Amino acid sequence: MSRRRPSSPSSRSRSEPRGKGRADRGQAAGLGVYLHLPFCLSKCPYCDFASEPLQAAGGLPAARRYLEAVGVELDLRAASPEFAGARVATLYIGGGTPTVLPAAWLCDLVARLRRRLTWAEEVEATVEANPGTVAEEDIARLLAAGVNRVSLGVQSFSDEVLRALGRAHTAEQARQAVSAIREAGCQNLSLDLIYGAPGQSLHQWQDTLEAVLACEPEHVSAYGLTIEPGTPLAEEVAARRAAPADEDLYAAMYALAAQTLEQEGYEHYEISNYARPGRQCRHNRGYWTCGEYLGLGAAAHTYRRGLRWNNWESAAVYTQWVERGVLPVAVAEGLGRRRRVGEMLMLGLRLAEGVAEEEVASRCGMSPREAFGAEIEQLCEQGLLQSADGRLRIPRDKWLVADEALSQFAA
Repeated sequence: MSRRRPSSPSSRSRSEPRGKGRADRGQAAGLGVYLHLPFCLSKCPYCDFASEPLQAAGGLPAARRYLEAVGVELDLRAASPEFAGARVATLYIGGGTPTVLPAAWLCDLVARLRRRLTWAEEVEATVEANPGTVAEEDIARLLAAGVNRVSLGVQSFSDEVLRALGRAHTAEQARQAVSAIREAGCQNLSLDLIYGAPGQSLHQWQDTLEAVLACEPEHVSAYGLTIEPGTPLAEEVAARRAAPADEDLYAAMYALAAQTLEQEGYEHYEISNYARPGRQCRHNRGYWTCGEYLGLGAAAHTYRRGLRWNNWESAAVYTQWVERGVLPVAVAEGLGRRRRVGEMLMLGLRLAEGVAEEEVASRCGMSPREAFGAEIEQLCEQGLLQSADGRLRIPRDKWLVADEALSQFAA
């Protein structure tokens, strides 16, 4: 059973109303830009992302140096042949919690991005935020600067569950944050949720889902808690001082989220994601459909023209490298045809529409069945994969155990 949050090529992974057009089918052309700001109020005990509390990192002076380094990396990448002629289709400012930094700094960074890179006519630009770091006037400034989507890390509307997760906010602060974001004029709001927390009951999860519906977000991400090795929560679980939901409760929570949200008109378009029609996250769809992306900042990943690289994870090391005029690349690699096919399957099969075999062959120079014929045949026989109309899909009733199928395509 998969309890892992879908990974995006950042440190680990979102516009105006559209209708069911090209963006919803994952075919929008253009570059995704991910900007990693690793600072937060406090480190949650379940978190293994490349992030750290702002004060522990050196406070605002250190954050300022880091942002200046990001700006230099942006300038270097924008001037490089790899990104000549690229048009930005989506921007995602993630972390960490970007909104722990002054809004003016974030606005300046967005302005620099717009100067240095060519933007498409309609760019989806998202900023992550957490309750307790949201002020109406700050969100209004970000919206004026070009941000048009906010992803709010609510996680739960139960104070008891929030304490179990080690979150730094309360349920009331989450409601206040939603109100502030709406009052600022944001018309594209996504709420992040976690289920399967230690001690969490099905009733508490139902209450959170009902509270989410009352907020009327355009998008909802509901992730099962993952116990990541090396985190404080993993140590608590190993010492039997905490226990996540068992398999049956976890499955019931997943099913309840799908039933509740779908009944209210949300499209269950990806294993862990739901959206109002036309409000699917275009940025994350870029990852799931193996589009190209530029990652800026510590731990950020880039994929461009068959090459992939990732930056140093430490914000301090990243800053030092850039200040010396050196691009902060830790690892770079070229992807062969079979591996590209495998990644298109592992990522694209997370989506409700699955993967078009002809498109994979066209983009990779190798068809799925040339690369993974035996695996595809076996998964179809097991009922973990369906093949119809030239597409491969994971049946909806198997989404909860999708990793059993996806792991077969690791090249």
